[in-house]
Amino acid sequence: MKHFRIFFAVIFTTILAFYFISCEEEASEIGINLQPGADKIILASDTLQVETHTIRDSNIASNGRSISPLGSINEADFGLTEASFITQVRLSSSNVDEDQDIAPDYLEFVLDHSGFYGDTNDSISIQVFRVLNTDFDYEETYYSDYETELDTTASNMYLLGNYNIAVNPSDSLSILKIDDQSFLDVFSNPEIFKNNDSLLSYVKGFYFKPVTQSSQGGGIAYINLLSDNSRLVMHYNDTSTYDFNINTSCVRINMFNHDYNTASPDLTSSLNDTENEEISFLHSAAGLKTIIRVKDDDKLDSLANKGINRAQLQVKIHPDFQNTYGVPDQLTIIYEENDGNYDYLTDYKTNSEHFGGIVSEDKSEYIFNIPLHIQELVKNDGTIEVDNNLFLFPLKNRTTAGHCAIYGGNHPKYPMQIKIITSDY
Repeated sequence: MKHFRIFFAVIFTTILAFYFISCEEEASEIGINLQPGADKIILASDTLQVETHTIRDSNIASNGRSISPLGSINEADFGLTEASFITQVRLSSSNVDEDQDIAPDYLEFVLDHSGFYGDTNDSISIQVFRVLNTDFDYEETYYSDYETELDTTASNMYLLGNYNIAVNPSDSLSILKIDDQSFLDVFSNPEIFKNNDSLLSYVKGFYFKPVTQSSQGGGIAYINLLSDNSRLVMHYNDTSTYDFNINTSCVRINMFNHDYNTASPDLTSSLNDTENEEISFLHSAAGLKTIIRVKDDDKLDSLANKGINRAQLQVKIHPDFQNTYGVPDQLTIIYEENDGNYDYLTDYKTNSEHFGGIVSEDKSEYIFNIPLHIQELVKNDGTIEVDNNLFLFPLKNRTTAGHCAIYGGNHPKYPMQIKIITSDY
């Protein structure tokens, strides 16, 4: 019976696009004069009230991404955000002459940045380190808080230089020159050029770290490490060059740090409070996510004997916390199963485009279509079937730095809610 209801609900979602005109709290009848009276379908609109709570989102898998944010930005409402990364390099297909003595003149990191978050008039101050003793495993999963586990002492990190990345929309390349002689001498060793394993035994990786932006301002550049332009270039023997590639075989780890001590009082109080919020917060770069839970248990249970024809979670953006850099382009939702694991909603897996989550044209809200998920929440006997916790966060939370505030479940005027259309038949 339950599978029939779900199938029935999907069919009527399409039909309702033509028949449903108003979201008023009035029931309507479809089928009158079209089929026997016993078969008519009664449609009704309603809302499910939700609870929201902002929590930190500091531990997400962040290795293997094509884009690596780099920089530091300090914002009045969202505090300090820092983005760093680790990358390895690999030998290119061309090779140096094994019989030729190699005398490196200097090295250059060429970084292709595909975007920027912050004030384009500000440059980004960074430091580049050579990793001395840490061996990275390509098969291992690394997380966004890996920096807290990384040995950043002098015994493991050798500073190669301090740099400023100028963000110029007309020039997407940054070139960082390395002329540290002790590091150049490493590349005089012909063993480095035998194979990648030999290279990694001498050059394990590089750590790109921003200098903390102590005052308000700053920015974060989106470095495209997998761009054909991004590479490490060795200039040697006066006129020759050799490229070390950054490719999908390289371990690449995005790392983020947030300090909300100077953020908006509304944000800091949200992190310290477990009550249903008037305002909730979302912050990319493994910053903040919002837990959403349907609080109308009785109403939710009553849906067991109804078809869910439409269910839309409406997430309205709070205008008082916006900046000139824009809000996230898209949000996503996952849910927590009874065993503590996480998964995408059935609605997303069934039709990711119809699922929604893209910001509206006027940048005022996000809408998610989740009828299948609501239908799955209850059994035939009216009890809750799965754990009723949704987690809302920016879709690109591993590779971008955007944020926004949203109206929470307890807002007196614009509470977050799920608008539904049900059917009796």
